[in-house]
Amino acid sequence: MQQSVPVHGTPSPNESRARSAWSLRPPTPPARPTRLLLACHAENVQSRQLHLTPDEAGLSAKGWEQTTALAQWLHAHEEIDVLLTDTPLRARLTAQRIGQQLDLRLQALPYWPRGGEAAWALEPPIATPSNQSPEAVARYTTYSEELVNALSRLLTDRWGKTILLVTDAVTIATLLRSFAPGAELGIGVAHTSTSEVVYHEGRWALAYINRTEHIVRRSPLRRTAPAEDNQQQTVDRELNAEIEKIAQFYNQMALRLDHESSEQPENRQPPAQDMSSEQIRRFAELGEESRLLLAGAGSGWLALDLAQSGIGEVVGVDVSPVMLEKAEFLRLSTKDVPLQRVNFRLAPAHDLPFQDGRFDAALCVHLLHHLANPRPTLRELYRLLPAHGRLILIDIDGSDDAVKRATQNAIENRRNPTHATIRTGKQLTSLLEECGFQVEKEQRWKVERSATVWLSSIAVDEATHTAVLEMLEASVETDAAGLHVRRQGNDLRFDAQIVAFLARKTAG
Repeated sequence: MQQSVPVHGTPSPNESRARSAWSLRPPTPPARPTRLLLACHAENVQSRQLHLTPDEAGLSAKGWEQTTALAQWLHAHEEIDVLLTDTPLRARLTAQRIGQQLDLRLQALPYWPRGGEAAWALEPPIATPSNQSPEAVARYTTYSEELVNALSRLLTDRWGKTILLVTDAVTIATLLRSFAPGAELGIGVAHTSTSEVVYHEGRWALAYINRTEHIVRRSPLRRTAPAEDNQQQTVDRELNAEIEKIAQFYNQMALRLDHESSEQPENRQPPAQDMSSEQIRRFAELGEESRLLLAGAGSGWLALDLAQSGIGEVVGVDVSPVMLEKAEFLRLSTKDVPLQRVNFRLAPAHDLPFQDGRFDAALCVHLLHHLANPRPTLRELYRLLPAHGRLILIDIDGSDDAVKRATQNAIENRRNPTHATIRTGKQLTSLLEECGFQVEKEQRWKVERSATVWLSSIAVDEATHTAVLEMLEASVETDAAGLHVRRQGNDLRFDAQIVAFLARKTAG
């Protein structure tokens, strides 16, 4: 059931009504109606974790699903001219997801007044004008007047356009109340609901409030626009199917890991890394001014570690809403790194909501072996880097022996069905060069793994656990997978071959 935020009526003094939103008029009549769509931000982590700072809290897993559904609905049903957002992170992330779907440039409003979610505006459960204190009424009245002034500024040079503003529930209700004749009107606003007022033929009209039909059914992760040719349609369809499969697997995995850690909280710890954040920073020569994109951010541990190692800005992207909720909660729970240095977004790595040249460097850790065709992702990372920008690629180093590589592929796929293929170092180098990168240096090493830890790290079920152990056991004598599997007590251990590339974007 969709959560609504109740906003109760407060009285406004008569003299303030002259400056109500109802009184706003353009200097000259526009040729087209002015449509103002007000969209509430999606559910954020603050909605569930009340002790966390609200303005810098990102979206929950449900919030990412809500904003994706809203973006797709707007894409199908509306023609938006201008996309605007309030400044809190929850609003910006919601608006950015919409802008990505609609291919619209997003504009933030630094002058938009804050205070709409203060306690005096949300007094539950039955606050009414008669039982609010004079001080609360005065503060709310001032806030309402500030909003109307900000709306007047917003409409300057935008009359006659369809405007979408993403903000919070109290702001929306207060603006709507300013348009309505009754000051005591109570308005409920749901996450990602839309409300609309229209200026046409010299007057304002209320079109609708709290519209939520976009959340009636669960939407797919990403809606693909019609392609120009059948070949492109096939590529898009395959990419979207791959993304959906990965998102579903890691959503379920995150929930399984949460269940296990809740039963045994002493076992909750960051995942093992094949290359530490400090090693990555030195390998790629990243410094305090570096802007780094982490493709495949997962639960957020690596992004936080990278920021803690001294990198100036880290933006992590992932396709799993549940993993991103874990990452956001980790970010808000970490006191050692300023929150502004780390951010997370929901987006596939081949279609990212950032401007050309936005990052100094991009990092992919164990991402490419999940992609049957990594070229769209590599080309997208190329776009986001400036000339000579750095791409750091860390992945499985496949054996040159095709039979051993095929055996290892079978083991990897049985453990994690989103695994696509292992590539040799030469194959990875060829892909990088094909997509416009020149390899500057590479490093190879082996990591000893415990089969039990390796399997439990993604919370596999008992049948998968047994099947993978049997496959590893079968290669002990013959080294069929090239992993040098060996018995150690009640466990199996093996050597994972890892390769890291530092590649530069070539000019032109």
